[in-house]
Amino acid sequence: MQNVKVDRDKYIGGSDIPILMGISPFKTRWELLQEKAGLVQNEFEGNQYTEYGNILEPKIRDYINKDLKDKFVEGKDIVDDIRCHTDGINKTTVLEIKTTSKIHSKLEEYKYYLVQLLFYMKYTNRKKGILAVYRRPENFDETFDDSNLTVFEINIKDFKNLLEEIDIAVDEFRNDLRRIKDNPFLTEADLEPKELTDIAKELEEVEQKLAGLSELTTKRDELKSKLKNKMDEIGKKQLTTSKYKFTRVADGKDSITEEFDEVKFKEENNDLYEKYSQEEVTVVFNLDKFKEEHENEAQKYIIKSVKKGKAGFIRMSIVGDDIDE
Repeated sequence: MQNVKVDRDKYIGGSDIPILMGISPFKTRWELLQEKAGLVQNEFEGNQYTEYGNILEPKIRDYINKDLKDKFVEGKDIVDDIRCHTDGINKTTVLEIKTTSKIHSKLEEYKYYLVQLLFYMKYTNRKKGILAVYRRPENFDETFDDSNLTVFEINIKDFKNLLEEIDIAVDEFRNDLRRIKDNPFLTEADLEPKELTDIAKELEEVEQKLAGLSELTTKRDELKSKLKNKMDEIGKKQLTTSKYKFTRVADGKDSITEEFDEVKFKEENNDLYEKYSQEEVTVVFNLDKFKEEHENEAQKYIIKSVKKGKAGFIRMSIVGDDIDE
């Protein structure tokens, strides 16, 4: 097992790729920038999960190697500021090994692993790759079990778009790292493109004004309701000030609605229900015909309810203008 921690701040490595692409659940891009710039110390020394991976990695590699003539061996390749510590590499292929409790059926669901493998493939000039995902048992059993292993074989030509995403992310990270090394007092927001932040700030101002407008709208509605209630109390229909005319629109009257309880009727009178039903796409009960011939019986299944009238309100109009606000 290689020591990938040595001089880690000097290079962009495979495990950095999901972080600088913003798809890692363990660390943010900004945190990684600060570490690479030497502003923050990486305190992570490993845990039971990484230790388990270290133990199983050689066992998984040996299992995959057993039927191969061109065996996988651990690799270390450096290209300028890029460093590739591979779990396995041979003349044609890069092997990436992961142990995890999160198992998926599709390769695309392992994007945070896939981008690391593709990064290695590009900078080691290998067209083929193998992602070996080993399901970590709950009890951390260190005995290798091939039933826990899923192997995905890939070809670099099938991932042109994702490789472009990786290249762009690496270039942007490299540029931001250069800027933060030149000026350690830069904030994360300072690294964003100015043409974008200018628009974003303007949008923030508009959003704040809209929030205030929403509060005013709520306050206006409360005052309208309060005014209507007072006008209801004294029986006043209209109020005029120097700017507005306030007209009280009274509450609508409640009405009684009737609905035939078809379900209950069918349960208690199945023969009659079938007599007055006709088959279309579904069975349709002919209520009108049944009411004509059995008016008294129909009344037993009428459900009456009160439909509330429309709530009254205050209509505001500018004095001298018929247009409502």
